[in-house]
Amino acid sequence: MVEGTIPQEDEEEGRRERFVVLLRHGMAEERTGAKADEDRSLTPEGHARMKQIARGLERAFPKAQVIYASPLLRAVQTALWVSKGYRSRVKVNTTDSLIPGSDPKEFIEFLASIKERRIIIVGHEPNLSDNLMELIGVTAARQFELKKGGCYGIRIYADGRALLEWLLSPRILRKLAETE
Repeated sequence: MVEGTIPQEDEEEGRRERFVVLLRHGMAEERTGAKADEDRSLTPEGHARMKQIARGLERAFPKAQVIYASPLLRAVQTALWVSKGYRSRVKVNTTDSLIPGSDPKEFIEFLASIKERRIIIVGHEPNLSDNLMELIGVTAARQFELKKGGCYGIRIYADGRALLEWLLSPRILRKLAETE
């Protein structure tokens, strides 16, 4: 596999473009020794903001077909808000390829296995930015990260090349939710 490309399994499927949104989970409880990391929930403010962000994401990316989330509680809760933003038309699935510390190459393989063409991925930093860099073929040291509730929009061309088309902050997504 050439860096910056997604392997295409089926020749016919390989001719179709795909669009992937990488969304960071919402604001979560602080890390403490009292609670395992995977059990950390969104805060009340995190829930409220994700409700708004989800509506804004639906306006920015209206034709999503599937949502995949890390199995950690805060990512699943975020994914459920996103599904509600799409009036529950988009199903939420979980995958271990999105847990913190996962190898970006494992994510690339997982992404190649998804049949749908318009995909939302809910996960964690620095994984999401590392996955973005692997997708677009950037090998320099990562100098950026998503804010909680922010997202990247990536077009994957039929030949496997990937391009970052947009980056939306949580603030912009909340503003989109206010528009009709």
